[in-house]
Amino acid sequence: MNRKTTFIFFTLCLFIALISGCTSKSIEAFKQPLNTFSITGSVHEMNLYPDPPPAFPEHEGKAEFMSYCAICHSLKYITMQPDFPAKTWDAEVTKMITKFHAPIDSVNAKKIVEYLVSVKGKK
Repeated sequence: MNRKTTFIFFTLCLFIALISGCTSKSIEAFKQPLNTFSITGSVHEMNLYPDPPPAFPEHEGKAEFMSYCAICHSLKYITMQPDFPAKTWDAEVTKMITKFHAPIDSVNAKKIVEYLVSVKGKK
């Protein structure tokens, strides 16, 4: 086969695969509850979907926190942290910048620390 014929063949196969995969049964699979497990005969099926991102309160610095911190790790990770004093949050953000090379400038780092203190700071 020449390149043009090969391209047309694979494009046609892809088109057929997409069309055949878009049945009402496959659409119903998306309506199933998250994290299901079922057994049909000898077939075991697990549908694991990622948890939805946690909701964070509105406060100054939220946009910077959401955009910069999510580059490297799940924002759910923050919800699992204890309430830290401002000094600890500052050290954590500094560590992310210096050790892990997070692309955060000093202005945005300050906003992120202030946001973390407002939502997960020691009171």
